[in-house]
Amino acid sequence: MSAWTLQPILPFSMMAIVAIMMVGMLLIGPAFSKITASKKIKLTLIRLGVVLMALLAMLRPGCIQQTEQTQSAVLLFLLDTSRSMQLPHEADDSSRWQAIVDMLNQNIERLDKLKEQQVDVRFYGFSNGPQPLEKDGEVVLPTTPRGAETDIGSAVFKLSQDVRNERLIGMILASDGVQNAVDPEIEITEAASTLDDMQVPLYAITLGLRGDTGQVADIAVTSLAEQHRIAVKNELGVNATVVARGFANQDIPIQLLVTDSTGNEQVVDTQIFQPTEAYEQQQISLSYIPPEPGQFRLRVLAEPQNGEVARRNNDLPSFLTVYEGGVRILYLSGNNSWWEQRELRNALRRAAQGFELVYVPVPNDRRTRETSWPLGGQITQYLQDPNFDVIILGDVDARALFNPDTQTGNLKALEMAIDRGAGLMMLGGYHSFGPGRYYHTPLADILPVKMDPGANQEFPPAPLRKEYHLDRELKLIPTRKHFITTLSNEEDVTQSWKSMPPLKGANRFFGVKDQAEILLETESGRPILVSGRIGGRVLAFAGDSTWRWVFSGKRDEHNTFWRQIILWLAAKDGVESDTVWIDLPERRFQPNAFIDFTTGIGDRMDDKDYQLKANLIQPDQTSVPVTLTPEGDIDRGELERETLGNPGDYQIEVTGIRNETEIGKAIAEFIVIDRDKEKAISAADPEQMQRLASQTEKHGGQALAPTELAEVLDEIIANPKQMKIEIPLKWQLGDSFPDALLYLILFAGLLSFEWYLRKKWGLV
Repeated sequence: MSAWTLQPILPFSMMAIVAIMMVGMLLIGPAFSKITASKKIKLTLIRLGVVLMALLAMLRPGCIQQTEQTQSAVLLFLLDTSRSMQLPHEADDSSRWQAIVDMLNQNIERLDKLKEQQVDVRFYGFSNGPQPLEKDGEVVLPTTPRGAETDIGSAVFKLSQDVRNERLIGMILASDGVQNAVDPEIEITEAASTLDDMQVPLYAITLGLRGDTGQVADIAVTSLAEQHRIAVKNELGVNATVVARGFANQDIPIQLLVTDSTGNEQVVDTQIFQPTEAYEQQQISLSYIPPEPGQFRLRVLAEPQNGEVARRNNDLPSFLTVYEGGVRILYLSGNNSWWEQRELRNALRRAAQGFELVYVPVPNDRRTRETSWPLGGQITQYLQDPNFDVIILGDVDARALFNPDTQTGNLKALEMAIDRGAGLMMLGGYHSFGPGRYYHTPLADILPVKMDPGANQEFPPAPLRKEYHLDRELKLIPTRKHFITTLSNEEDVTQSWKSMPPLKGANRFFGVKDQAEILLETESGRPILVSGRIGGRVLAFAGDSTWRWVFSGKRDEHNTFWRQIILWLAAKDGVESDTVWIDLPERRFQPNAFIDFTTGIGDRMDDKDYQLKANLIQPDQTSVPVTLTPEGDIDRGELERETLGNPGDYQIEVTGIRNETEIGKAIAEFIVIDRDKEKAISAADPEQMQRLASQTEKHGGQALAPTELAEVLDEIIANPKQMKIEIPLKWQLGDSFPDALLYLILFAGLLSFEWYLRKKWGLV
């Protein structure tokens, strides 16, 4: 069936006017008195042809013809070829891959019938992407699946996109449903949505047993901090998450093992995990008190049990750094800026000097639900703990800690801690210093700033008393070179502060005590950071918005500032002047991982002629040089992926050299573990497969057992999809190059012929 169409470049009414004008021009043309009537008729007919061709081009005629074509249907098999298919499918230890092979063998005849019905059955394997399983027209299945990781979403999405322009009648996915890809390109739900948009059913076939059936026997240590830092002779708490499947009401020993520098490993703590359900997850707490400083290896081990399928996941390694005289910090934080306390905590935890931070939130709104303000209990215990080297008070109202009639112990304990040498720092905030009523507490004599005895700030809905604050942006200027305020190696300490973003505001100090020292001030001379010594060292910092430095690209300066504050408060500002340090945020990696680290000298502000050299020591003791790149007051190193291909123990060794003399050396140990993610979880995830299939349920998608595939194939055979489709073939004048060329030749030919005749007859 054909249909003619017109697509005029002008409305038909205007086309008619143009046509009349063009035909009319033929009637009022020049006189042809010199030629015969027959010649005149020939010229008029040629010109009429030109006019008709011009009108034809303006009308743009076309034709649409419907033609019927037979199209092959496509049925896709997407088979999981990751290493998890080596795990048992059922309790009889038959593998999941063998279950896939058996399923296909049982349906060979059905697959042949589909091919006879012009259904193109294609087979693909996948781990983190689809790969064809056919060669020269034959299906070639791997003997043993060896894929590195399971990425179901990316495989489904990529394969569906490859056949988007074909007649896809279904996708059969065979997998255990466990998504092991760390950073998948496509989320699983997004991939299934693509099939839903294409109106294609997904048949999800689950291999393996559920984890909560009790038939999968497995114990796994699933989480453990990669590294721990603590001062010598302090108690270390180690928390690990243990998952048990199929061991209900059995005692499972969970051990904490410590390996020293000589390689001697010993069990230092054991807890018994007794799951009560077929599937149970529990956090296990273990402890250890290191008797000496040094670098140690930790390992949490769930003792292997009879019947376990996968044993590689029974333990996880970690690292322990024990510092001689490490710095313990107590940070009591009220309602000061959330960004400030977050970035301050991040800075202290990134420090490489053995900082141990105990963060205790003391929000001011607790007064509305606490029956005993001031607080006691754990707060009092912390303040009485002699092992804290530095105490930070951040926007904590004095009434939360002190009452002259009922609770004086908190601040008395703090006063005694400072007397014996602990450092104290009070940060700015609406309830710090005078507005926080500290004038009437023992801290009035300790803090290096003066406070208005009548100052106080009530809690909302009372208005903010702005007279106690500098409510504007404040650029900071160091008054002189000091350990705290030296952010770089520049001789002029003020240079690095010129590029620092201003604070958002600060407390207005009532005055500064005579023996105090102003370290930072505003451009107008207002004191911001003031130091003093009352036994231990004390700092009063009016600001609470140094987080702005981080957000403006000054994270290194921010970290340096807070690290040096803590070292100064703990009286360790000169202890590590020639100590090389390495900061390696992670200590546990997969093979061929990308690793970067930072390193430097403990006190670099006076170091002009030093040099750092780094080497990577591989498990076979091979040494590989590592290039260091200076970045401000630190050096950064990156390890090549190919040097980390083998599992085992690695070391980064950094040596500091000045004037060809070694001034210090640091070693950071890490481990590359070949913990097979594919075999670490022996249970299947049928719920995942069910969710995938349900997204295409309205098109026939469903979750199946391997034995139910036959029913699906029989249904497709009995009700073949419509294979013949009508394809519209469209033709439009000028759409193709041959059409346009032919038209141009005819049009130009008529004009040329008309010119030739007039020339021949002497009309021009």
